[in-house]
Amino acid sequence: MQAGPYTTGRDYTDEEIRSFVADLESLPGGDLTVALLVGCGQRAVGPVREFLLNGKPRGVFQPRQRAVEVLGQLGAKDVLIEFLSQKRDIADAVVRFGEEAVENSAARELARWRTDEIFDFLMNLGQQRMLAGVVDALREFDRPEAVTVFLRALEDDVCRPIGEEALHRIAAMCKPELFEAARTVPSDRDEKRSERQRRRCVVRILCDLEFSENEWIELRPLLEDSDKEIAIMAAEMAVDWAPASEKQAAAQFLIGCLEWAHWFLQIRVQECLRRNYSRVHELIQKESALRRKSAKGEPLADPVLRMLVRVQSTAKNSDPKENVQHAQ
Repeated sequence: MQAGPYTTGRDYTDEEIRSFVADLESLPGGDLTVALLVGCGQRAVGPVREFLLNGKPRGVFQPRQRAVEVLGQLGAKDVLIEFLSQKRDIADAVVRFGEEAVENSAARELARWRTDEIFDFLMNLGQQRMLAGVVDALREFDRPEAVTVFLRALEDDVCRPIGEEALHRIAAMCKPELFEAARTVPSDRDEKRSERQRRRCVVRILCDLEFSENEWIELRPLLEDSDKEIAIMAAEMAVDWAPASEKQAAAQFLIGCLEWAHWFLQIRVQECLRRNYSRVHELIQKESALRRKSAKGEPLADPVLRMLVRVQSTAKNSDPKENVQHAQ
C-alpha cells in the first residue's frame, strides 16, 4: 500500500504519531491532523486502526470520520472492511446516528478500489443493511448486478435519491429487472407506502428510456395501475413509444388528467404533449375548442385551457415548420 499525497519533511516518533491520533478529537484542528497522519505513511495505520475499531462511538462523530479518511488515503482498505464488518448494537439514538455517519464514510472510502472483492463486500453489506454510504459506493461501480440493492434503496427515505440516481445510470442495462419492479404489487395485502414509492421511482426512471414495441407490451398493464401517478407516467410512455393505435387514447387520458392531477404531474403531462405535439395536436385543438365553448366568463379562466394553450404556444414556437404545418 502506498502512502497518501502528504509529506512532512521528517520522520515522527511512534509517540508523536499517537499524539496526532489523539488530536483527531480536536474539531477545529482535525483537518490538519488528517494531513499529518497521512504524511506519516503506513506507520500511522496501526494507531488509527486502534482509534477506530476500539474507540467508543459517540454523538460527536467527526473524529471517527477523520480516522476513516486517513485510512482511505493510506490505502488501508482491509481496516475499513474490518470496521464495517463489526456488529454494533447501539441503544442511544444520537450515538447510533453518529456511528452510522462514520460507517457511511467508510463505505464511500471503499469506492476508491473498483475491484470485484470490494464490490462483493459492498453488495453483501447492502443486502444486510441499508446504508446511504453503501448505496453511494456501489453507484460508482456502474454495475447492473447492484440493481437489487438500488431497488431496495428506493423504499428508504434517506437512500432513495442516491438509489434513484444510481438506477438512472444503469437503467438501460437492467430493463427486465425494472419492468418486474414496476409491475410487482402484493397479492395478499395492501401495498405499503414505501413499496408504492419504490414503484413510482422505477416508473419515473423508465420514462427516460427508449423502448421497442415488444418492450412496451410488458409495460402496458401499468396504464390500468390503481396508483394514478403511475398510470399517468405509463400513459406518457404510451404516447412516446406505444403503437400508433394506442397513442391517441393515452394522450386523451393525459389531457383529462390535467383537470385533477398534482401540479408536478401537470408539468410532466404538458411536456409530454409538447414533445409529441405533431401526433396529438388535433386532440388538443378539439379539447380547447370544447372548453372555450362551454366557458362561463373569460375562457382563459379555465386552468386546463390555459395549460393547453401553453402547450400549443411552446410547441409551435419550438419548431417553425410545425407552426406552419398546424396553421394551415
